[in-house]
Amino acid sequence: MPNLHIKSPGLAAGVYPVVTRGKEMKYLSFTIVQLGDGLNEHSFATGEEEVSLDFYSGPVRVEVEAPGGGWSADIAARASIQHAHPMVYVPMDSQVRVTALDGSAKITIGGAPGVEGPEPTLVAGDQIVERTVGKDSFTRTVFTHIADNVPAAHLICGETLNKPGCWSSCPPHKHDRFHEPFEAPMEEIYYFQIEPSQGFGFMRVYTNPDDPEPFDVAYPVEHGDTVLIPRGYHPVVACPGYALNYTWILAGEGRQYGAWAEDPRHSWIKGA
Repeated sequence: MPNLHIKSPGLAAGVYPVVTRGKEMKYLSFTIVQLGDGLNEHSFATGEEEVSLDFYSGPVRVEVEAPGGGWSADIAARASIQHAHPMVYVPMDSQVRVTALDGSAKITIGGAPGVEGPEPTLVAGDQIVERTVGKDSFTRTVFTHIADNVPAAHLICGETLNKPGCWSSCPPHKHDRFHEPFEAPMEEIYYFQIEPSQGFGFMRVYTNPDDPEPFDVAYPVEHGDTVLIPRGYHPVVACPGYALNYTWILAGEGRQYGAWAEDPRHSWIKGA
């Protein structure tokens, strides 16, 4: 079983490829970009991928030359991981430049196979769907940025906020096979931010007992860590005293948010 837990690259300026599509995962790629200390901008071509840009500090300017024309947007500095913040969708065959406007900035780039047609999209303000999910100690806030509102080929993206001591992805769910009535196979990546940043949480990734290649792993997750979810259930908990936010990026054989199956051993907690 490959290691699914990639530690934070730290705060040094640089471009850090975490996942290469076709290598660590079939559908997804993921890169962390830390601007500052002489690296004030990063340019790249999306090629055959569509990408999502998420922002954790700043402010930054995003400039895109897409097949349909030029586009740009300034993204304000993020005050806290506990509130919704803009995300940008960029189609395939585009040129992208991200520039730090004042000091350092951290950006992540999530990619999946694209198609011709969609346009660059800034998802901000009331375009972000904010929902409170669960109850009691598994209450969390889900911010959905890229879903039915963007005609992407594969990407579904957003963020989830765990308040201190609370769980998310509970009851544990998975999306690794076609199974009626809803489940569809999609890979996923979680990228963690914690406030205050010295905090931590835990994440478990485990398969159904009947999986042909079963596994069961658990990781302590810290600020800036990434966890890959090729398949299996994937609950998360935040340490008391620390808010935990993770960017989630989905892509696979289906494209429907909510196309998952709960672990039947634990679904009873919703009615407890």
